[in-house]
Amino acid sequence: MSSTTVTETVTANDLAGSPAAPVKPVEDGPAAFSSSSEANQGYKYLSTSDVDHFLTKGWLLVPNAIKQDYIDSWMKDLFVRIGYDEHDKSTWHTEYLHLPRHREVPAEDFCPDAWNKITEIAGGLDRIDPVRERYYGDAFIVNFGSEDKTKLVEDKFRPQERSGWHVDDDWYRCFLDSSGNAMTIIHVFTDIPPRGGGTWLCEDGLKGVVEYLYDHPEGVDPPIDHASTFCAGIKDCKQFHATTAKKGDVIILHGLLPHVSSPNYLHYARPISNPHVALHSPHNFNRPDRDYSLLEQVILNNLRRESIPEYKPTRERKFWYPRNAGFKRAKAQEELERMITTAKAKGLDETSVDSIYLRKGTKEFDEFERRNGFDKEPNPVSGLLMEQHPIGKF
Repeated sequence: MSSTTVTETVTANDLAGSPAAPVKPVEDGPAAFSSSSEANQGYKYLSTSDVDHFLTKGWLLVPNAIKQDYIDSWMKDLFVRIGYDEHDKSTWHTEYLHLPRHREVPAEDFCPDAWNKITEIAGGLDRIDPVRERYYGDAFIVNFGSEDKTKLVEDKFRPQERSGWHVDDDWYRCFLDSSGNAMTIIHVFTDIPPRGGGTWLCEDGLKGVVEYLYDHPEGVDPPIDHASTFCAGIKDCKQFHATTAKKGDVIILHGLLPHVSSPNYLHYARPISNPHVALHSPHNFNRPDRDYSLLEQVILNNLRRESIPEYKPTRERKFWYPRNAGFKRAKAQEELERMITTAKAKGLDETSVDSIYLRKGTKEFDEFERRNGFDKEPNPVSGLLMEQHPIGKF
């Protein structure tokens, strides 16, 4: 019987293993790329072990990458925004919350060390969209856990049986070469210990995603039924990682790496944020010079191909207003009012509150809307999601 590899902790030391062997090609196919040092030519910020890890696992942890000032300033009013008492867990009525974004700064200012690695994974800064999601902000995803879960000491989390496995896409028609979500980023704002609600990753599930998209050049529109499409084979996967991290860490995921939320058995507030990296053009799987980005190499390796010149989307590309932003942004005004009320209770006026929603009608607000895709029309078929989905659902 084959075994399942489940790693409960993911730390910086976990990334320093020996290089993995090259991915073997299928018998009648071309050789795949090496996953070791030959793929590391010309990188300034990515180490050989970084490259090996991203090519073989589909993700990379960058320790202590977020500037502390942003963690401190954005976290200080987290409970004010939500309306919970930080010190009274009986007020923590909802286990899992997605919040809107009030503040954002350029990605390279927020986490410069991680951003340097992100640009090299993308194939260079010139391949990254200069506008879309180029700022990172405080749209927290908070997993509080519950009192009941603290009693499940012997509960064994079985990732294969978990519902909700997905890749992030609620705003574009997804093709194999789509780069609207080239990378999914996890920003860590508090320590995430084992059993503390860290995101689970399915490393060998990436193969099923790329094979599905290769076999469906017509693409897939959101909302995507992941259980019957991209992630249908996860029940048979063997390589899973439960992320743990320290405050300030950044975890970079390939945009097609399946992931899922997990229970927080420790009943503490675990906030992360989950932005993306968009490229300005689709991936190119037939570069004459073989100057493939690591993102493209991951896809080609999982298809066991050196190139796929025959692949072409058979429908036009479409981009919409992010579907999940509906329920998140519906909370913005209520959060803003709590922030203003708290400021006034301290003898301050609303100008002391830092929120983009106080600057509606300005050029700054218009740029915020455009960076986050809020200037686009919703998908006329699926519309916007206006209810918070529970943990384990997507």
